[in-house]
Amino acid sequence: MESTRAATQDRATVVRECIAKSLSLELEAVPLDANLMHDLGADSLSFLDIVFRLEQSFEIQITRGEMERAAKGSMSDDEFAPSGVISEAGLERLRSLIPESAHRIHPGLKPGQILSLFTPRTFLNMVEGKLSGQAAV
Repeated sequence: MESTRAATQDRATVVRECIAKSLSLELEAVPLDANLMHDLGADSLSFLDIVFRLEQSFEIQITRGEMERAAKGSMSDDEFAPSGVISEAGLERLRSLIPESAHRIHPGLKPGQILSLFTPRTFLNMVEGKLSGQAAV
């Protein structure tokens, strides 16, 4: 039986491969902590393709809006993003969920910008959560 570490490492490779294929990159060009948009050139269509590839590879489903719902947790819309800007409590939650992007999480961030924080590791964490039956991200 595989060790948990080996299984996670294999999953990380599959996540990186899905991203590399979606972005027409070599696997080596997709480190786990690279920012998908800023470092690797992903756009919103790329995210759709990445999600599709991950769903197929891991036999999971990632529904639309699930990433934002996971980011909010039990916070109401008004608690998370009053007036369309993520609150300090919301920013802290994002920093704990996506620590590899903490340097990009700053006051003034809007919910529509959450995808700009994603890295391959973010998707790996989402896959791990799905496979263990926990909430995404």
